[in-house]
Amino acid sequence: MNRAEIKEAAKAKIKGNKWNIWWPYLLIAIIESVLTGLVGPKIDFTNLDSLTTTTNLTVGQGVGVTVVAIFTGILTACYLKYIMNFVRTGKFDANVIIKAFKEKWLKLLVATIVEGILICLASILLVIPGIILAFAYAMVDYIILDTDLSAIDALKKSREMMRGYKWDFFVFGLSFLGWCLLLIPTFGLLIIWLFPYMTVAIVMYYEKLKAKKAL
Repeated sequence: MNRAEIKEAAKAKIKGNKWNIWWPYLLIAIIESVLTGLVGPKIDFTNLDSLTTTTNLTVGQGVGVTVVAIFTGILTACYLKYIMNFVRTGKFDANVIIKAFKEKWLKLLVATIVEGILICLASILLVIPGIILAFAYAMVDYIILDTDLSAIDALKKSREMMRGYKWDFFVFGLSFLGWCLLLIPTFGLLIIWLFPYMTVAIVMYYEKLKAKKAL
């Protein structure tokens, strides 16, 4: 896989499009924050002790926070469909996020649960097998959003796609490390450019891999 070519293509793609890439993601983050605030523990900002001690969640709050995390996690996964659509057509259509959520939420949920269990079981044996398995399942969400495969079949397809490419994908991700480190001296402001760049680049990696493996 030509990593440099993919990254250069991603840089070209995001020119003039950063806000369109950002705003749905920011909206999802705001939704998560609001919902978490509604169901989570209430912090008394006038009481300094409440700000410096760990708040114990009630059972109801714990369930609520978990449900919100699952909901927004799936919504964030569906956001990838928005980016995929942009990479393929050059156009932005937020409706694809809503459509993807309606059609794929259950598959994404099942895949996340099964994937999490398998990775945890592999990690219990040794850390390395768990990491390898995580990379084997790196394309699961993309496959579910892009095909009619079931959650289990998407897990299998991801392992098939990533066979021979797990190390390559790891190096691809590692190639962004320098940019990530620059977040420190730029006080995080670089994220305005880095997030669109990395998100589009990973989608373009998927597109190249899909073509190679004839998904």
